[in-house]
Amino acid sequence: MRKRSVKHKNLTRVDHDASRMHGYNVRIMWQDQRRSKFFSDRKYGDRLGALTAALAWRDATEKDLGKPRTERQVVGIFYSTSEEPGIRRVREGHTDYYQATWATYAGKQRRTKYSIAKHGEAKALQLARKAREQGERERWQTPAHIEE
Repeated sequence: MRKRSVKHKNLTRVDHDASRMHGYNVRIMWQDQRRSKFFSDRKYGDRLGALTAALAWRDATEKDLGKPRTERQVVGIFYSTSEEPGIRRVREGHTDYYQATWATYAGKQRRTKYSIAKHGEAKALQLARKAREQGERERWQTPAHIEE
């Protein structure tokens, strides 16, 4: 297993030995527009050359799309199946549930779900709201020196 590279927003390192595919895949989405491009180590000389080209392309493409350049997650258009951010009703197969999603202080996404069959519609929604509220509260109350 290779050691993980430094993480850059919108870049994914691809190392697939079987197909001899090594490089960086860049994906940018902003206001219903999607752009993607692959930067091969072979074409750009080495891993660092591909990374440099990928970062330059990412920055230029974001500028062309009007997307703000930041390392923080930026949401251009809000998509949800409910009126509340982070709460949605989901159906998987024959199972219905409410799912609560939030970000931790470290920027990791967390989620939990509550079965409608087990708790009932109103109670499952109430539990999802409470879980999201608790997750958000913990994020804002975490001291800056503590990392998850």
